[in-house]
Amino acid sequence: MDYTGLGRFAAYKVKRQLTEEERKGWLNPNQPASDAPLDWLSVIKINSTYMELVDRWYAIKGSTVWLGIVFAPATFIGELVFFWAAVKHNELGGWILAAFTIPFCITIFFFCLYGVRLDAFRQTHYPIRLNRKARQVYAFRPDGTVIQESWDNLFICAITTGSSEMTRTQDIRAHILAEDGETIIDTFTLGYPYLGDLEGMLQLWEYIRRYMEEPDGVQKNYKQTEICMPIDGRREGLAFGLVRAFTPMAKWPLMQLLVSPLWTLTTLGRWFAMYTCKVPRWPEEVEVACQVDPDDPYRKDWRDNGKYDFWELGWPLICFIVGLTVIGVGITMLVRAAF
Repeated sequence: MDYTGLGRFAAYKVKRQLTEEERKGWLNPNQPASDAPLDWLSVIKINSTYMELVDRWYAIKGSTVWLGIVFAPATFIGELVFFWAAVKHNELGGWILAAFTIPFCITIFFFCLYGVRLDAFRQTHYPIRLNRKARQVYAFRPDGTVIQESWDNLFICAITTGSSEMTRTQDIRAHILAEDGETIIDTFTLGYPYLGDLEGMLQLWEYIRRYMEEPDGVQKNYKQTEICMPIDGRREGLAFGLVRAFTPMAKWPLMQLLVSPLWTLTTLGRWFAMYTCKVPRWPEEVEVACQVDPDDPYRKDWRDNGKYDFWELGWPLICFIVGLTVIGVGITMLVRAAF
């Protein structure tokens, strides 16, 4: 779960100088970066005027919600148990143990609440809009305000986060620089290949670069984009939330079944997050600047998606039911064991 850039503890650092890594990772918008451009399930809608993409946190929406909801009650009960034991026995050892464990439990409890708040009661997503005609880029910040900057003024670079193979991810970072060309005054992620590697990042960058720079970029991206995320002016539906949560293992149906309890919890957390968040609305001035020709032949959004087949929705639904059953049985056994 890579929440880089979101929340108080992971916010992008600004008012600083470009690092050597960022300079080396600079992506030249005039130079093709990959022979196999790919959208990486990032597109919300596309047309001849602009293309709208999801944020880097959309794919993992709800992950911290279920973790927080599961562990918050456990830590709260732990606090009560240690305090009750100290009062009941009224022994020095018990009070010393409580003095160490209760603050620890309280800390974990508040981190659980923070995890829930990281995804829930915010916005369903934080879209990025690239206006090809006006050569402007708009991006929602986590606080709901909007960044606007000229495409030609952005310093765009490939960034790697994480210290191990398990946690390492790549994203396409866009910096807005001060007049000195060195100081970063604002930052947002332009593209994020969820569970992708360096090659995947370059594929996504080429998809974005091609749209903004190539004469036939609109036509090529329009033809290549098969699925648009169904969140244009709306919350994603329950069905797509299920599909999106199980997507990481879409190529391995048996693994989807074996780890179904985990993905079931992720699905429940995603649903909770989506339906407690508000849908972002672009300011009127942005919509005015992004008017689309009614006869534009290259318009595409979620309404143009095809129907789900069995492996896209039917199988994940079966896995969800199995996972829900396993979770229910596990909770029942824990309750019986406790009482």
